Amino acid sequence: MSKNPDTKPKKERKLTEAEIKRKANFKAKEAALLEKGYKRKDLTVSIAKANFVGVLLTLPFVALIVLGYYLYNGHFGVLTLLKEDSPRYFIYLAVVFVSFIPLAVIHELIHGFCWSRGAENGKKDIQYGFIKEQLTPYCACLSPLKKKTYIIGSMMPMTILGILLGIISIFAGQLLLLIISILQVFGGAGDILITSMLLRYKTKGKDVVLIDHPTDCGLVAFEKA
Repeated sequence: MSKNPDTKPKKERKLTEAEIKRKANFKAKEAALLEKGYKRKDLTVSIAKANFVGVLLTLPFVALIVLGYYLYNGHFGVLTLLKEDSPRYFIYLAVVFVSFIPLAVIHELIHGFCWSRGAENGKKDIQYGFIKEQLTPYCACLSPLKKKTYIIGSMMPMTILGILLGIISIFAGQLLLLIISILQVFGGAGDILITSMLLRYKTKGKDVVLIDHPTDCGLVAFEKA
């Protein structure tokens, strides 16, 4: 089939120095595994798909938190908040905005802490970075991880900063905490999508090695019967 001359090749994102080194580390591990008879299977998604499909997967968690808040407190307090002479909603917006960056950092630190528990060299195998083109912070593990460790490390940020904080907001009756918790649940969209992919990935008794993809969202499974 002839190629369309008007079709331009997809422009690849320029990798950072850390990503280039991580890619070389991955290639070395991949070569060693392939030589031992392992076969590669990518479990990766684009950032766009991770954000869109992942958000859909987070909606049930958000619905339960919001429903729990309303049933326990009987109201959200939004109308009261808007009717105040000294509007607190400006303060709420400021707090939500200011808290976004530190919570994003904490999100990645939780990933790193959990994954370091199962990494070959502990914290030394954990790298943090930021993809400027996609405005996306990330945490990556250089060494192979067990399936259980990878899943726990993936879901823990959303569990702590989103679901747990949401439960606290319910019993405290704090609308501000509720808003932040909802945003943090949405912030785990990519994590829950990757986790769902990993849960659907059936090993069927095979010898499987899981390694973070060095540049893309997700991981790579190397399996041998």
